[in-house]
Parts: sequence; structure tokens; C-alpha cells
Amino acid sequence: MTKVRLSAAIGMIVSMGAGSALAQNQAASVELGNGIEFTPTVDFLMQSDDNVLYANDEQIDSLVAVLNPSFQLSAENGVSAYKLTYSLRKGEYFDSDEDNYLDHELDGEAKWELNSRNRVTLAGSYLDGHESRGTGYSQGFGILLDEPTGFKDKDVHGIYSFGTDGAKGRIDVTAGTSERDYDGGSITLDRDRDSDYAKLGFFYNAGGKTELLTEIVRRDVDYAFTPAGAESRNSTETDVLVGITWEGTAKTTGTIKVGSRQKKFESAAREDFTGPRWEVGIRWMPRSYSAFDLITERRSDEAYGVGDFIDVQRYTLAWTHAWMDRLTSEVSFNRSNNDYEGLDRVEEVTTSSLSFNYQMQRWLSLRAGVNVSEQDSSGVDARFEYDKNLTFVGFQATL
Repeated sequence: MTKVRLSAAIGMIVSMGAGSALAQNQAASVELGNGIEFTPTVDFLMQSDDNVLYANDEQIDSLVAVLNPSFQLSAENGVSAYKLTYSLRKGEYFDSDEDNYLDHELDGEAKWELNSRNRVTLAGSYLDGHESRGTGYSQGFGILLDEPTGFKDKDVHGIYSFGTDGAKGRIDVTAGTSERDYDGGSITLDRDRDSDYAKLGFFYNAGGKTELLTEIVRRDVDYAFTPAGAESRNSTETDVLVGITWEGTAKTTGTIKVGSRQKKFESAAREDFTGPRWEVGIRWMPRSYSAFDLITERRSDEAYGVGDFIDVQRYTLAWTHAWMDRLTSEVSFNRSNNDYEGLDRVEEVTTSSLSFNYQMQRWLSLRAGVNVSEQDSSGVDARFEYDKNLTFVGFQATL
């Protein structure tokens, strides 16, 4: 893994579970000709969910079967590389048909090395996904919906990189656009939004496998519709970050970025915000078979119909250990503080998890675990508080 990709890898750890790299199948590929490789994967989980709606009362419990087949097409020739990934995720609730879902995700990326100093990357993604009842805009009111809330996310961006490998300085310039459209038509039009963004990154080689970095990020958020009598949520965000990234130093690999975020609203009725911004991801491996991950970030998320935005602070600590060649375990703890600016409401969400992975064959692994989560809210409405326990068993199969 190069240092250029380290920050993205940390983002994957945040979203997919820290420490997973110690417990992955060694997927085989099929050669399709002309240098194109086809790599399929199938995941299956049987879950027991004791609070499908994330509800404080009127809780629904159900068994859930989740099937997640995916494949990747890839090709490279030394000066260019191409990758296309498709994933389908289908969830079937045995005792709550209203919560069934079918998601599709498509990601593509093309990289060209023009010469030793100049590189170009183009990437795009499409997600036909959903918000489970009781999450997102239906938080605290999931029982009122008769199905999950569908949405479509789209993103297209390009990256121009200047600088040779090992050079003292390197520059990345990113520009892109993204959008989220909900499936409700005119009913959900005020939730739909577009975002145009740009990022300038400068990296300085401090020696060995360590780089110092500076990033400036600007994002314009535009909502499709503002209801009569409401104030516009359109805003402009600017991040200024400095940091360090290193690999394999004293058994640790990581990225630390700290700085500030400024969020300015189009409407004078909404209060502008300036505050700390950070992204930290550190992996410490005292042994080749044991890894500790520390991940923390502070960011601002778009609000779900109430408040101006959500000031989010998130902390994750995880330990992954290989007890033997075929058996690994992962323990993780996550805490998130969600402060709704413009509203007297703060949520604290804690999630603890324990899972085991048994590598039965090179191409087949078995998994089992439990997730325990709790949300407390400072508001007077108890509907935003819940407890949720999820147990699962399943497998992942590759070629």
C-alpha cells in the first residue's frame, strides 16, 4: 500500500470495520483475456435484530437474511489501470416484510500515468440505496413508514497528481460533483441536494516513509427546493488541514490531519459555523498477528430536516488478533457525539462489537458476532433514544 492511498484506506477502516485486513479471503480471479481479470465474491449473513426500527417503544424483532454478491473487473498495463466494481445487497426480514430492501452499487476508476511526474485519475460511483425505517429522516418515527426510504447517490471526480515517486514535493488537485436524490418525488424534494467540491493537497517527503501534508477543501451544497416559509440550507464549506502520514514506522501506520472547518449559509437566518476539524487513523501492530486501530474524526453532516447541520465527533478503538492461522477475532468500541446546531438536541451513540472469523478454506471463511448499540438524547423527546442488539452468523466465499 502506497502512502498516496493511505488516507483512503483509513476511510475504509472507518466504514467497514477496523482490523479487517487480518481476516480476508485470498480471492482468486478469472482471466477474461486482454489483461482483464474477473473477481467475484459472495457474502451471506443471518442476523437476529431485536430492534428493527431503532425505536424506544413499539419495538420489532426479526431474523434477517442478507445476501451480498459482488464482482470486480480490473486491468492494468504498466502505465494505466482500470477497475469496475458492482455490488448487490438484498435484505429479507422474516417478521417484518416492510423493511425488506434491495441495494445496488457501481464504482469505476481509471488511472493513467502520463509520465514520471504526471498522473490522472477519473472515478465515479452510483448507489441505489436506502435509509432503514427509524434512521435518517425517519429517526424516531420509523413506525409511521410502510417501507424504507430509497435514495440514489452519484459522484464523479477527477484527480491530477504532479510529482515523481520519492520527490520532496507532490501535489494532488481534485475536482468533483455529487448528488443525492430521494425516491419520494415532490414529497422529498426538499431533501435532494447537489455538491460541487474541490481539493488541493500538498505533500512533503520528510524522509523514509513519512510525509507532511497540507489540504484545502471547498464544497458548495445546494438543495433542490426550499419549502415556503423555511430558510435555505444551501451552504459553502471550507476545510484547511495540516498533518502527517507515515507507514511502517515503529510498528505503526497512520495519518493525522487537524485544522478547521468553516460553514457559511446562504440564509442570514442560519448561523455560520467555524470550528475544529480533524481526521486521525492509526494502526499499531505489536505483533504480525495482532493489530490495534484508533480512529477519530470531527466533521459536519447535513441535518435531517431539523436544525442547521450536525456537528459530529466520532471515536473508534478496535483490536484484531489472529489466535491461529485460521481463526481471528475483532473487538471494537465506537462512540459518536452528534450535536444538532440550531436545535437543543445532542445524541450520544455507543456501539460495541465482538466477532470471530474462521478461514475454513482459502476461498471460504465463516463469521459470527454480536453488535450492541445504544443512543441517548439530551432532548425531551424519548423517541430518539433506543437500544439495539444484533447477532449474526455467515460466510464469505470467493473463487
